[in-house]
Amino acid sequence: MNRRSFLGLGLAAPVVRLAAQQGPAREERVEGMTPDPTPAIALNHLGFLPQSKKVVIVRYAGEDGPANFTIRDIGGPPRPFRETRPLRRYASGVIQCLVGDFSDIERQAMYQVTVADEVSVPFFIRPDVWRRTLPKAAGYYRYQRCGVEVPGVHPACHLDDARRRDDGKHVDVTGGWHDAGDLRKWISTTLLNAIGLLRMARNLGAHWDLAGSGLAPILEEVRWGNGYFLKMQDTDGLVWADTAGGVNGDNSDNHWTDNRVGTGDDRYINPSKSGRNQALFVTAEAMAAQAFQASDAVYARRCLDAAHRCWDASKRAGNTGDLSWWAMAALETRRAGGREVYADEAARLGDLLLALQTTDFIGSQKEIRGFWRTSEQNTSPYNDAVYSALPPLALLELARALPEHPSVGRWRDAVRLHLDEYVLPMAAHSAYEVVPFGVFLGSPTKETYRPLAGDLTYRYFMPVRKQFWWLGMTSHLECYALLLAEAAQQFGRKQYRDLAYRQLEWIMGANPFGACLMTAEGMGNPYPPSA
Repeated sequence: MNRRSFLGLGLAAPVVRLAAQQGPAREERVEGMTPDPTPAIALNHLGFLPQSKKVVIVRYAGEDGPANFTIRDIGGPPRPFRETRPLRRYASGVIQCLVGDFSDIERQAMYQVTVADEVSVPFFIRPDVWRRTLPKAAGYYRYQRCGVEVPGVHPACHLDDARRRDDGKHVDVTGGWHDAGDLRKWISTTLLNAIGLLRMARNLGAHWDLAGSGLAPILEEVRWGNGYFLKMQDTDGLVWADTAGGVNGDNSDNHWTDNRVGTGDDRYINPSKSGRNQALFVTAEAMAAQAFQASDAVYARRCLDAAHRCWDASKRAGNTGDLSWWAMAALETRRAGGREVYADEAARLGDLLLALQTTDFIGSQKEIRGFWRTSEQNTSPYNDAVYSALPPLALLELARALPEHPSVGRWRDAVRLHLDEYVLPMAAHSAYEVVPFGVFLGSPTKETYRPLAGDLTYRYFMPVRKQFWWLGMTSHLECYALLLAEAAQQFGRKQYRDLAYRQLEWIMGANPFGACLMTAEGMGNPYPPSA
């Protein structure tokens, strides 16, 4: 898991790029990955909240299998705990599994599960099981800083960033954060760092860190990253795309430099200005303005002015994902500045999103509906490995922020339709209960698409034959976890809350590989690739 993934909204996993390899071999390497026979036991390596759904999943394809699992306390308690419980077959067309439930166990302790001769990783049942890992995720941003020495990680770097691709002129865009497993500085992904940190600060406040560090280190980190974002705003108010993204979308700028301006290793600024990046920038700057208002009103005003200039220079249009981000941007700018024009624009964008939802059954099937179309022009189902749940999440935010608006009932109904008639039935297709990457009309590429119903198919991972790069599904799952958690609060549905945790549990080890995808947590951490 990279530093963006655990904290915030629509967070991106490291990108795998194998463009240098030609032919089918590069796709087949990914398509052919299968888990070893062990570990067959999968559960959340962090553990579980006392009053939550708790399951253990056992991969087993045979007709007969172990009938029971044993859970025991391994913390050396005065009165040892040990129980044996049944496993049940989970009907699935994906991976054959047995599932055991121990949701009723709320006793706080460290446990292990045993199935036949295999023992699981140790895990906790305790109320702070998720909060304990937040400092690791939040603290990792400091190690990704660019333009300064990071003791124990790298010396001061990229002090010569960067020259424009179009005219070669040098512009000071030092600072910011390196991207996931590389040295590049994409606006589209590193802006999510700030948004994630600011959402965490808003939702948890000064008590986000159980050690009591308060908000100061979070705001300091946001200010560091935001220095780069503000430098990337052009004189017309719009924001450039990236620094060091590669001249032709390649890896050419992903390197260390001599830190001297004007030499041959200077990296490039991509001066293109996509609409999605503008919406992300407005969202982040409006959130920063709110977060810093009490401690540094001058800086807060600078952030809000930057948001206003970008907003005024932008065309708020695009596909489903773009419209969703613009709705979020409008709400945050209204929250920061109070002008009702932003509320009106947010509502207009929300109604555009309503019009893009599939409320009828399509593709000659009656099993699912409520997902989104890609755009007004492109009627194929909307899929996004980073912002997959953003359209309904934007509608939830609208309903919360504008409770008296005439459309609020329709916004909330659209979210419920998506959750009840798309998310819940799709998550039920496997014992892991994760939301698949998306649904498709037929098989758009020459690889496996699982039949769903009628003309619809689905996949759990991105198609690897569609383009020369792809991502893992961490961001997709976390985006849905956020949506489900927000919906559980607004609608009072425990089922949504339970399913939100199942998305996070896959990331934290409850997957067929038994691998925790967050470095330094759990066991079996995969080595993160450099993009």
